[in-house]
Amino acid sequence: MRYAGRQRLGRGAPIAAAVCAAAGVFCAFVYTPMRFSGYLFLAAAVYFLAWFALGLLGGRPGRALRFVLLALLIAGLALFAVLEFRVVSYGHTDRETKVAAVVILGAGVNGSEPSLSLQSRLEAALAYVADKPDIPIVVTGSQGPGEDLSEGQCMAQWLEEHGIAPERILIDTQADNTEENIRYSKALLARQGLDETAQVAVVTADYHLYRTSLYWNADTMVPVAAHMPPGYWLLDVNYYIREAFAVAAFMIL
Repeated sequence: MRYAGRQRLGRGAPIAAAVCAAAGVFCAFVYTPMRFSGYLFLAAAVYFLAWFALGLLGGRPGRALRFVLLALLIAGLALFAVLEFRVVSYGHTDRETKVAAVVILGAGVNGSEPSLSLQSRLEAALAYVADKPDIPIVVTGSQGPGEDLSEGQCMAQWLEEHGIAPERILIDTQADNTEENIRYSKALLARQGLDETAQVAVVTADYHLYRTSLYWNADTMVPVAAHMPPGYWLLDVNYYIREAFAVAAFMIL
C-alpha cells in the first residue's frame, strides 16, 4: 500500500505540473492583469516536475532531496502566511484623526484615463477630503509604457474635473515606485512648510498600505484604503498575494 501510494503521488506530479503550466501561461501571457499569479503557477509547475524527477532518481539521494524540497516549501509557505497576515490586517486599518495633508499614490493609466486601480484610489481620496476643504493634496506617479501622461498629471486632471481646486493639488511626476512616491511626496510637503511630525493621510490600495507604512513613519501616516469593486475579487486576490512577495523583497533588500 505504501509503495502504491508513492506511485500514485509520482504519477500525479506531472499532471499537476501540466495544469499549473497551462494556468501559468494563460495568466502570464493572455490575461495579463493576473501576470504575477501566472508566474507563481509556472514556478509550481517546475516544483512538481522537480518532485517527479527526484522520485525517478529514487534511493536515499532522491528521498533526501525530496525532503529538502518539501522543507523549503513549508518554510516558504509559513513566511508567506506571516507576511500575508500583516498585509491583510493593515489593509483594513481605520484610524480617523485630523490630518494636515493627503497623499494619493499612483497606479496605472490607460492612455489618459485612470486604470481601475487608480480610479478606486481617486474615489477613496475624493470621499476622504469631502469634509476637509483646505488641506493640500499630493498626487504622485511617473509616466509608464502605454500611458499618454504621468500618473500624477492624470490624477490631478481627474480631481479637478471632480471639483478639487487646482491650487490645492501638488503634483509629482517623477516617482517610479513606492519608495520614490513617499520620498518625493514628503519633499513637496516640506516645501509647503509642513512639519515632518504632522499627520498625513496616505491613500492607496488596501493591499498596498502595509508596505507603504514601512516607507512612511507609521506614527505620522493615517492609512486610507481604496478597495477594488466586488466583481474583481480574483484580481484582488492576485494583488494581495503579490504584495506579500513585495514586502519580503523590501525586508531582504
